[in-house]
Amino acid sequence: MSSWLNYSRVIYIFSNLLVLPATFIPLIDLISNISFFIAFILFLNENVLVSLVLCVVLLVKNNSNYRFNLLLIHKGEEVSKTDYQCVYLYAWCTLLRYFLIGLAVNRIFLFLE
Repeated sequence: MSSWLNYSRVIYIFSNLLVLPATFIPLIDLISNISFFIAFILFLNENVLVSLVLCVVLLVKNNSNYRFNLLLIHKGEEVSKTDYQCVYLYAWCTLLRYFLIGLAVNRIFLFLE
C-alpha cells in the first residue's frame, strides 16, 4: 500500500513540475494555437499524415482544456489547486501545448536551414 502512495505522490509532484513553466508564460494557450497553425502549414507540404495528427492533438487539447475549465468551476478555485484530478488534467493540457509548440519550433528551424 505504501508503494502505491509513494508512486502517486511522485506522479503528483511530477505533474506539478510539468505545469510550472506554463503558469509563468502568459497566454500559453494562444501560443500553442498559433504554433499549431504554423506547424500545420509547414507539415502540409511534406507530410499530410503528420498534419492530420496535429489536428487530432489540437482537438484533444481543446477538449481537455474545456473539461479542465468545467472541473475548475465545479471544484472551485482553492480546492482545484490541490485536487489530483485537476492537477493531472492541467498537466495533460500543458503536455499537449508543449508538444504543439515543440513541433512548430522544430519545423521553423528545419524550414530556415
